[in-house]
Amino acid sequence: MTLTIDFNLAGTGWADCIVQFNETKCEISASYLSDALGSLVVCGVAVLAGVHSISVGFDEEPGEYRWAVTSGDGNQVRVVILSFPQLWGNRPDSEGDPLIAFELTRLEFGIAVRDAASKVLAQHGEAGYKSRWVQHDFPTSSLTLLNDYISRRERDR
Repeated sequence: MTLTIDFNLAGTGWADCIVQFNETKCEISASYLSDALGSLVVCGVAVLAGVHSISVGFDEEPGEYRWAVTSGDGNQVRVVILSFPQLWGNRPDSEGDPLIAFELTRLEFGIAVRDAASKVLAQHGEAGYKSRWVQHDFPTSSLTLLNDYISRRERDR
């Protein structure tokens, strides 16, 4: 099972994100109205910390893409990316339109999130990220924490 997340800053305050799990692909986007990359990195940390469920959003104008992650059997998590027509509608996950769904290990999810964020950092640096994302700083401390969790999980395998 292979998950790749390709998060690209598409312009000032806009990002495109391609999520691919094996042969299934989903393309979503986000605006600076949310700290999309920061939220995704925090989601990766929470998943590796053992959270039962977490949802994070990529705000659109209008609409929302929401990553809903729930724990499955053992070390597995289920990820569903949902689409909602209204921004800040606070609708339950069950009312979202599922765009992609897959199951993988906590570690696989964390690594894919880390790789996506690390690529953005390598490409833009912290200052470049801030100038393009405007409202939010690059999630440096969260990425450091995610790397720590990944290292511990890989050691314990």
